[in-house]
Amino acid sequence: MKSQSTALSTLISLLCACGLVTGAVAAERKPAARSGTKAPAAAPSGAAAAPGSLFGGASAPRPGFLSQVPPPATPGSERSQLVDEVAAVVNTSVVTRKEMFDRAALIEQQMRSSGRPVPARPDLLGNALESLILERVQQQAAQEGGIRVNDQELDRTIAQIAQQNSVSVDEMRRQIEASGMPFDKYREELRREIQVSRFRDREIEGQVQVYDGEIDNFLAERRGSQATGPEEYNVAHLLVRLPENASESQKAEARAKAEGLLRQAKAGTDFAQLAAQSDAPEAAQGGALGFRQIGRLPAVFANAVLDLTPGQVSDKILETSAGFHIVKLVAKRAGSSDLAGIKVPQTHARHILIRTGPNMPEAEARRQLSTMRDRITIGGGDFAAAARQFSQDGSAQAGGDLGWVSPGELVPAFEQAMDKLRPGEVSEPVVTQFGVHLIQVLERREGELSPEKQRDFARATIRSNKLRTAQEDWLRQLRSNAYVEYRVNRQQ
Repeated sequence: MKSQSTALSTLISLLCACGLVTGAVAAERKPAARSGTKAPAAAPSGAAAAPGSLFGGASAPRPGFLSQVPPPATPGSERSQLVDEVAAVVNTSVVTRKEMFDRAALIEQQMRSSGRPVPARPDLLGNALESLILERVQQQAAQEGGIRVNDQELDRTIAQIAQQNSVSVDEMRRQIEASGMPFDKYREELRREIQVSRFRDREIEGQVQVYDGEIDNFLAERRGSQATGPEEYNVAHLLVRLPENASESQKAEARAKAEGLLRQAKAGTDFAQLAAQSDAPEAAQGGALGFRQIGRLPAVFANAVLDLTPGQVSDKILETSAGFHIVKLVAKRAGSSDLAGIKVPQTHARHILIRTGPNMPEAEARRQLSTMRDRITIGGGDFAAAARQFSQDGSAQAGGDLGWVSPGELVPAFEQAMDKLRPGEVSEPVVTQFGVHLIQVLERREGELSPEKQRDFARATIRSNKLRTAQEDWLRQLRSNAYVEYRVNRQQ
């Protein structure tokens, strides 16, 4: 069940923060060598880990817009009834004004519910339109790449999302429809999200490899540090985007706007407020990219902030293929300390698995395990004996014992259900891509990383960093190569 959950690309942090462009489902992986239940080790809690499967096979949905059951509609949040005027042409498809207004309303609702400041209306609409354009570009690439998601896979994913939100599928459907979204539309948007995620993983992950020498260097660097690792920088930026094949007059107009923003920033205007006028995906986070080592920053940003002190804005406007940037060093801190002292929460658990398929429908597996649970919890039955007799996992001979597992080692649906249990408690039937499980937590502890786990930690961290950079480059290239024609003013 071991996996490595993906860190979302910082290039699309605005969209992820609003839950609008996410990887819903990880790409399929090869089964783990150990008993079919555990996959390669992942990063411990607090580490940015690379994508991976916990049991082998497609992983459960990643947290995001479609993996959260939306709240009921509130007064004033009804979907726009505007005529579907075209707002933008994206390659061979269009984005309508109604979609733009609907997306803006959703972004606003989610930002308010999380306590984040909402940008001015024109900037909110501009961000909404850009998020839709970015989605279209990815969806088209996935379709052209031959990625398909059948109804059975979609139903299984919806069941997993419902389980993660602690509701039934029927209740989830009612909540989605109460929020103003038809359930059929939800299904199709989720289908497209899975397509994009699988395509992105296929295009990127095969290119990312971690070598033993990199792991050795990573560990040596941290062991050689008395207290801290490499410095990390939190950089914020403002972007004035240039359209595709911009004319000289368009470039001049964009540069003039950037110069105006730079003057305001240098004069002491709050950078986060200026970010509301930015075209950057990180606008909703005040333009901040989050803490990164210098090597993980775009090279043009890294060169600009090396000589800055925290709180200082660069004197120069930076030009990239995306447009004109103003950069600020928000903060700087020491990196991670020596790995040997890291402790992570660990859980000793066991499970019973009934695999589903043509001869074992999910509903029947649920029924059998519900009956088994009653015998254990009410009738005093022995969990280990039941696992040895009925479980279809490699751990059956050990009474379903999975040993001590750390955060991130289990498939999300399994781990989330396990984390809610108290020691000695038995879960209700839990659905994953491998079948239906009963889970029992035996005990919990804080555990230090063993030398083997340290290498797993290093491998996961290095891979995560490489994947994040590759995803940013991939998304930037997709957007750059797309034909986009704006039919309306993005801020009206």
